[in-house]
Amino acid sequence: MKRYEYKTMSALFHRERKLNQWGYEGWELVSVDSGTMYLKREIND
Repeated sequence: MKRYEYKTMSALFHRERKLNQWGYEGWELVSVDSGTMYLKREIND
């Protein structure tokens, strides 16, 4: 079974460069709601 870790960040202060950096680190942006970004990435045991 796949396992994930999650991160929330303010969408007001982060730009494309930071999102690209997180993408390279394996984070996937899954939702933006009321100025909050929700990200997840798979945990590799």
